[in-house]
Parts: sequence; C-alpha cells; structure tokens
Amino acid sequence: MSPPKTMKAYVVEPNATTGNVIEIPVPSVPSVNHALIRVLRAGICNTDLEILQGYMGFSGVLGHEFVGIVDSLHEDAPPSLQTQWLNKRVCGDINLGCQNCGICDDSL
Repeated sequence: MSPPKTMKAYVVEPNATTGNVIEIPVPSVPSVNHALIRVLRAGICNTDLEILQGYMGFSGVLGHEFVGIVDSLHEDAPPSLQTQWLNKRVCGDINLGCQNCGICDDSL
C-alpha cells in the first residue's frame, strides 16, 4: 500500500474567525534533520483561539500541539535513526522562540 498523497488540515485564512478542514498535499521530508509525523490528535491551544478571534492576523494550518507516529525520515537519514524513530509515537509543540526578544532572553 502506497503512502497517501494528501492529508486533512484545519486551515485559517488571513484575519478569518473560522477555518476549514481541507485536503492538502503531504509534505516531503526536506532534510535529515526532519521527520514526517502522521498526526493522530492535535490540541487547540489559547493561541489558536486568539487566532480565531482575529487577534493575530495569522493564516495557515492550526494544530501545533500534537501526538502522532513517525511515518518517514529523509532518505539520507542513517539506518540507526530509521531503527530508532520509524513508527515511534511522538508528541510535539513546534513553537520556537525567536531568541532575540526579552521573553526569549528570560527563557520564558
């Protein structure tokens, strides 16, 4: 069975107060430092609610707090990483600080 070519995503347009579940292409794994995660569940956090209330002007896919399974790694990933991570359950919060502001400087 071949992997799916599309996936469902909850997408918000700029300055919208609601989103839509649509089919989008499954992304490729861009480098050996990345993995493709099959998301099983995604949480809605306060930031997502603020986006839907129009406070942030964000557009894109919501659901950055998630649990899932490592579906694939980059083709150049070492076999040890394939063994260690493929089909493993993972969770994540992909919020990364800018490392340039006062909040990041205070490690918050």
